[in-house]
Formats: sequence, structure tokens, C-alpha cells
Amino acid sequence: MLLDREGPLKVLLAAGRSAELGHGSIVVVEGEAGIGKTSLLREFAEHSDNGCRVLWGWCEALFTPCPLGPLQDMGQLLDPRVAALLKQAAPPERLFPALLNALQHSGDTIILIFEDVQWADNATLDLVKYLGRRISLLPTVLVLTLRSDEIGADHPLTHVLGDLPSASVSRIALQP
Repeated sequence: MLLDREGPLKVLLAAGRSAELGHGSIVVVEGEAGIGKTSLLREFAEHSDNGCRVLWGWCEALFTPCPLGPLQDMGQLLDPRVAALLKQAAPPERLFPALLNALQHSGDTIILIFEDVQWADNATLDLVKYLGRRISLLPTVLVLTLRSDEIGADHPLTHVLGDLPSASVSRIALQP
């Protein structure tokens, strides 16, 4: 049971229900480190309908970031063709449409959770922008978590989030 997180949980569950109807969206969950972003998402995953597949991926604060780290984490569970393209290090112009096709034809509502996108590499940021411009036509919710105290106006993620269609984006700012 989460305390004082009923509102954010309702926003996430509503996004899931909308995706089931084919109207996907992006939900940005932000707050300081340790505030409960992951706990909220675990609760969301537990309350999501049985027809939803919840897939998790992480960005890491590595000196040499793993390109498309979140997608690498979930690729095999998402679609074997996408996993094969990831293994081949296929260029974005082949990988991104294959992922889009897998999401369109999965038969399930898919929740993609990208944790700690403040540490995302450029390829992951490109993927967020690519999916974000098409998300409203997919049975998919893309959930992005970020540490709001680690990004500023000049952070690349700020520019990516600003380029997303505002009608498809919900922001949840978790308070202590």
C-alpha cells in the first residue's frame, strides 16, 4: 500500500486503460532520488489488467553508456525480431520501425518502463522521441522516470520532452 500516491496511481491506470483502446501515451514520473518512483510503478504493474504486458528497462550512469539500454533489457521479452536487430546493432532506421511494428501487432497492451532517463544515451533519447511522436496510435504506454533534481534547462532530455506532442504526455511530479 502506497501512502499519498493514489492520484499518481490513478493517472497511470487511466493511461493503461486508454492504451487498451488503442490510444497510447507517455507518462513522465519525476522526483528526487528515493522518493518512490519505482515503488509507484510496481504498484501500477500489480494493478494493471491481465491483458497488459509490463516490460522494464533501465538507463545507467555509466562512463560508457550502453546504447538503447532500456530496450536491450526488454528486447527479448518484447519481440524476437527486435531482439535480433538489437543483437546485430542495427541502425535506428531499421530498429525503430521494427519496434513500432512489434508494438502495433503485439495483440496486447504493452507498458514500457524506462527508468532513470536522466542518464539515457543519445540513441535512447532518439527512441523516446520516435515513439513519442507515434504513441497516440499504439496500444502502448511509455513510462519514463527521471530524477528532476539532475536535469536542467540545457539537459538533452529537457529538449526531447519539449518536442513530444503535449496531448500525449502526462507528467507526475512526486512530492516528499
